[in-house]
Amino acid sequence: MGALDGYRVIDLTVARGWMCGRVLADLGAEVIKVEPPGGDPGRRAGLFADPAAPEPEGSLSWWHENRGKRSVVLDLDDPAGRDRLLGLVAGADAVVESFPTGWLEDCGLGLDALHARNPHLVITSISPFGRTGPYAHWSATDLTVAATTAELWLTGDTDRAPVRLSSPQLFLHAGVEAAVHTLVALWHAQHTGEGQHVDVSAQLAGMKCLMNAQAYHLLEGRELFRQGSWNNAGLSKFRIINPCLDGHAAVLVAAGAIGGPMMRLLVDWAEREGVADPRVIGRDWSTLNFLNEPLEFYEATSDTLTRLFARHTKAELYRAALDHLLLVAPVNTVADLRVDEQLAAREYFVPVDVGSDVGSDVGDRSPIHHPGPWAKLSVTPLDVQRRAPRIGEHTAEVLAEVAAAPARQPRAVAVDSDGRARPFEGLKVLDLAWVGVGPMTAGYLGSYGADVIKIESSKRPDVLRLTGPLKGGRPGINNSHFYGDFNAGKRCVGIDLTNPRGREVAWELIEWADVVVESFTPKALAGWGMDYAAIRQRKPAMVMVSTCMQGQTGPRRFYRGFGNLMGALAGFYEITGWPDRDPAMIYGAYTDFVSQRFTTSALIAALDHRRRTGEGQHIDLAQLEASLQFLGAEFLAYELDGRVASRNGNRDRDLVPNGVFPCRVSPERAAGYPDGGPGAEGWVAISCADDDQWAELVARAGLPDEPQWGTAAGRRADEDRIEALIGAWTATRTAAEVVTRLQPAVACAPVHGVPELHTDPQIAHRDYWVPQEHPVYGRVPYSGMQARLSRTQGEIRGPAPCLGQHTWEVLEEVLGYDPDVIAELLATDVVEITG
Repeated sequence: MGALDGYRVIDLTVARGWMCGRVLADLGAEVIKVEPPGGDPGRRAGLFADPAAPEPEGSLSWWHENRGKRSVVLDLDDPAGRDRLLGLVAGADAVVESFPTGWLEDCGLGLDALHARNPHLVITSISPFGRTGPYAHWSATDLTVAATTAELWLTGDTDRAPVRLSSPQLFLHAGVEAAVHTLVALWHAQHTGEGQHVDVSAQLAGMKCLMNAQAYHLLEGRELFRQGSWNNAGLSKFRIINPCLDGHAAVLVAAGAIGGPMMRLLVDWAEREGVADPRVIGRDWSTLNFLNEPLEFYEATSDTLTRLFARHTKAELYRAALDHLLLVAPVNTVADLRVDEQLAAREYFVPVDVGSDVGSDVGDRSPIHHPGPWAKLSVTPLDVQRRAPRIGEHTAEVLAEVAAAPARQPRAVAVDSDGRARPFEGLKVLDLAWVGVGPMTAGYLGSYGADVIKIESSKRPDVLRLTGPLKGGRPGINNSHFYGDFNAGKRCVGIDLTNPRGREVAWELIEWADVVVESFTPKALAGWGMDYAAIRQRKPAMVMVSTCMQGQTGPRRFYRGFGNLMGALAGFYEITGWPDRDPAMIYGAYTDFVSQRFTTSALIAALDHRRRTGEGQHIDLAQLEASLQFLGAEFLAYELDGRVASRNGNRDRDLVPNGVFPCRVSPERAAGYPDGGPGAEGWVAISCADDDQWAELVARAGLPDEPQWGTAAGRRADEDRIEALIGAWTATRTAAEVVTRLQPAVACAPVHGVPELHTDPQIAHRDYWVPQEHPVYGRVPYSGMQARLSRTQGEIRGPAPCLGQHTWEVLEEVLGYDPDVIAELLATDVVEITG
């Protein structure tokens, strides 16, 4: 039985929303995929089982993103088809759709019509920019949405156009984000009987991937810029991605307590092999401050590591990282990952019987191994071995079931005393996590009403507290908005967990909590006697999330790293950049923002299971395994015939043209860069979603109307010339002028830098930025919600806490400690208050 057993979801999505239903199906929901006659149009794009004979049943994206669903064919242009859909809706808990804004309303199937048939229904809409606002009716593709998030701006080489990942990602982010908020709304509906609308924006889901970039220009007075294979951290600059004997490997250069021992080992290794620059030999990396070093020192460090890496294979470098806790990772391909020993030990790739009717060659090789469970739930494991359905495979049986089933009756509605519904009001969450995935997961629950208490200490602060952006660039344990943006609205208790008395206090908070979220390496909590096995003995109903790089089991479970290294390990860097150059680094810890949505989905589903059964459970989520879900079609292509995905700039398998083109810099932007430094440039993304859009582009841009360019195949043969013509046209216009000329007939968008996100009218319409007054670094905008819920809107309920800010309050009010006891704990440094 899955965690969502008993829920029924009607999936009306086109390809840009498939992943939402996939996640819900994995968690145990019954997901009915409604297709038009002839099948979902998304079946005809992307990678195919047989590239020479692409056909709808052989779509690899379909296989991956629709696994575990049932297919029903309904013609929604026909009144009879619409009536049958309403029959499905009457017995459903949720409907998920991703049609163009207004399409369902034009069919008589808008929100009011669906809720009239089933008042407690959750209706989730996934769209490029949201269903309302100035961009709501824009034509959009993965590339053009990415352009408006600033993630595109921050990725690629400095001397070329910004570049996207070569595998479309934005609507995968939106789909899993939609799963999270659908589960929030279902939780509310189960408690109140009240349905609502969930409106998910792919633009905002993509913006979440910016990590800490969103406020540098506000707090430190500088805008970030793409750096290719390099990483800028203040005045320092280090090469992250380095060639090695059989590909590339990534290294995160760091000094101080975290990176000092690693750098000393790497430099000693390079010295032994005779490739260390004299300027880096003998330095004390544990006390070194990058801010005090000349540029030549950074160059010497990078050159040393580049020469060292060039002498070794990816496997040799990875083994050294595992043996010596180095912040090093191979830039993996899908071929590397398919034989990865950690994934094999955790039985990640699972055999799926795709059937014998998908082409003789493919059918003869069934089952085909697919990327498998993205989380391990101890009581309700994911259901990941059911294949994707054939077109209309389940139409007769599903319609028969609907005819025999009574409509669901709505429950009575109950709301909070202040009239505002908060789904997780009363839920108690103990946050033992640090950096990204764990804190963001706890933060989701907090934004919907949970009381989140975070434990830290100055002996082991969250490393984000030491990382920019910092107000005025000034270091300080309470001065980082990187930490702030991930921990808004929480309470923080300063407890030294290395002290036995501190662990006693922490145990009392565990007894208080309904949920524990932690992101230690597997041995840490076990060493303190605070792992899930120990917690379960004292509190069997606890739901606990453990999230780390590679999971709680397996030979690489102790691998130490951050999401920017996981981007290399998980294969994303290999597919980012230009085919004639080294891979480009994606800005930030990209995989954190993939895996945290899966983590939150699993957690809410486990809580829902506990609500119905009383059972707690443990969730083991390896960030590597969750992230690989975003490369599903690429893994299947490799599985079938050895195709290895790699980078291809901005070009697309199906869309021609699909590129980023130079444009004239607007006066407003030029004024911000009087010296013409990095950032004083303009770009616009243009993508033709079909042949009709190409015809519109020809007409509106005055391009040559050559007959052979009327099809994607014809344009593909002359792509260089077409891109040159478009670039010549855009170069004389600002991005705004190009967009005004082309939208909504042609998918296009300005390529935003981070400052533009704070003035973008669509983002403003969605009220995304939420100003909060922090007690140390003042009033700054926090990242808001990627979805709008019509009844239970999530909210940023306050600024991030200073370390130990709520220690006294929590010990006295939550745990009932006498003030004299608290004073004694403070005096003996068992607990602390720093802010």
